[in-house]
Amino acid sequence: MASTTSRNRSRLAVAAVSGVTTIAALSATGWLAGTAARSTAAQQADQQADQQAAPATPKPAVKARHARPARKVVLRQRPQRTHVTVRYVQAAPSAPVGSGGTVSQPVSQHSAPAPAPQHSAPAPQHSAPAPSSGS
Repeated sequence: MASTTSRNRSRLAVAAVSGVTTIAALSATGWLAGTAARSTAAQQADQQADQQAAPATPKPAVKARHARPARKVVLRQRPQRTHVTVRYVQAAPSAPVGSGGTVSQPVSQHSAPAPAPQHSAPAPQHSAPAPSSGS
């Protein structure tokens, strides 16, 4: 088992290496940004000097370099393919709800005739519940 002194030394070494690496990375980033800024400034200064010294009309060589050849646009009907995939998906069978039953009116003490039973619509069948996300 390592002693506390060697553990402290290794932690100090890791911290020192991390610090030196961080400083080196920041220094390199700053140097690159400064170099790019100086290069951009020099290019802009050169462009401004060229624009001030050059006549108003561009030279033929510059014109030819920037000119693009005319492209001919051709519109035509392309072949089309339609791909259809049909999948039939059935729900999983649901658990049986029960055997069902009948609904009747309670027996009353009066001698009046009971109303005729009305047939109601069958109860909707429920499918299996949707799977949960587990949370």
